Amino acid sequence: MPIVKKRNLQTETRLLLEADEPVELPPAEIEDRDVLVQFDQFKPFISELLEELRAGTTAEPVAVMNDGSTFAIHGETRTFWVKLWHAAGSEMTKIDRAQIISCLPSTQGVQVVVEDYSDEQLEED
Repeated sequence: MPIVKKRNLQTETRLLLEADEPVELPPAEIEDRDVLVQFDQFKPFISELLEELRAGTTAEPVAVMNDGSTFAIHGETRTFWVKLWHAAGSEMTKIDRAQIISCLPSTQGVQVVVEDYSDEQLEED
């Protein structure tokens, strides 16, 4: 299971999602107030993240973070870098806390075409 238990002073109530491979998240309960943002400029996009988490989605590890607990969640218009804490015993169907680390315009489905002019330049030389 791709979850690591984190202890608090009372009991194990929250589980931090950690994995080296993509994780299929089932539809989950999450309250609006349970989303924290790294920067206020991300606040207008919280509803898009909530929609994805409530519907179920794939969480892809963000390799450049190198911590095993930061995941990319792709929304309709944005890609969110998040840390997720699930309620213990909920089988990932209740999220106690989501922290948005970054929020970028989505580039899924965008193709960049770079033309190869190397032959033309050789002919001109």
